[in-house]
Amino acid sequence: MRHARAVFLALTLAATPAVARPPKETKRISLDVTRANVHDVLRMLADVGRLNLVVSEEVQGTVTLSLRNVAWTEALDVVLASRGLGMERRGSVLRVASLKTLQEEAETLARLKQAREQTAPLRTWLIPVNYAKASELLPHVQGVLSPRGRVSVDARTNTLIVTDVEAPKLP
Repeated sequence: MRHARAVFLALTLAATPAVARPPKETKRISLDVTRANVHDVLRMLADVGRLNLVVSEEVQGTVTLSLRNVAWTEALDVVLASRGLGMERRGSVLRVASLKTLQEEAETLARLKQAREQTAPLRTWLIPVNYAKASELLPHVQGVLSPRGRVSVDARTNTLIVTDVEAPKLP
């Protein structure tokens, strides 16, 4: 435990400050650790990136690194790759889990989205078109419809008639 704290302190001190840099530039760090707990290294990297961190219970083990003047995001990618891990970022929260777990969750979400599209009620929009022929826009609109969606043109009023599932509202 004492060794882990010393490693964490050394890693934290190795992070270079972002003085006189553009805000978009990522911080560069140097790491030299031997058999450091992967949780401690991930916590340090999240701290450097000013992110909140959630680590899955399945993430375990140690990591040995010798990195000089690399972007903290590159160091994070290397640590994740070395342990077969992946990450998911939502705002300021970084979630780390095994690649298998993240892939299974992505597949489940895709199936859920598809099921919602199949059962969602259809809605119809009348979209008047100015400065173009609605029939010329037809292929472009068809390209963004769901599998259940359809579009037609009322040439008399130059209006697109779109029937599709409503897009989910974003939080």
